[in-house]
Amino acid sequence: MKRKIGMFEVSVILFFYILPTISIIINLMIRGDKLIVETIIKWVVFWGIGLRLFTCGLKQALQPRFTANDIFGSYDEKAYPIVRELGFANICIGICGIVSLFNEKFRIAAIMIGGLYYLLALLQHIFRKQKNATEVFVTITDLSIFLEICVPALYFLIFK
Repeated sequence: MKRKIGMFEVSVILFFYILPTISIIINLMIRGDKLIVETIIKWVVFWGIGLRLFTCGLKQALQPRFTANDIFGSYDEKAYPIVRELGFANICIGICGIVSLFNEKFRIAAIMIGGLYYLLALLQHIFRKQKNATEVFVTITDLSIFLEICVPALYFLIFK
């Protein structure tokens, strides 16, 4: 199950870990926000749900072969329209996450929709018996982003 780190893995690592961390640090340094949990949620939703799912959706809509072949191991071109429709859904969820940066009223919707999406995708990946290295990576990152989104969101909902 060994696999080289390619652009797909680099983009996921950037969107889920590096870019949110940089944005959170800059936001806290420049604005000095006292609401650290809100700042974390804002940037994790923007990068992890917004830009990640938007760009993922674009890739699925424009190049469905990658998702069908490399993630799910389906080499039947009849799967491509289904992957494209998944791409359209990801674009829509991503737009909600992107808009949440500028209008916080969209943030809870993005958390609910994006968090549920990542949870359901995670469960599907977990229960698939035969996974290639790319799907194992996707499974781990789906769990990670689900926790990144839901733990601060639950904290915020409970204690705010």
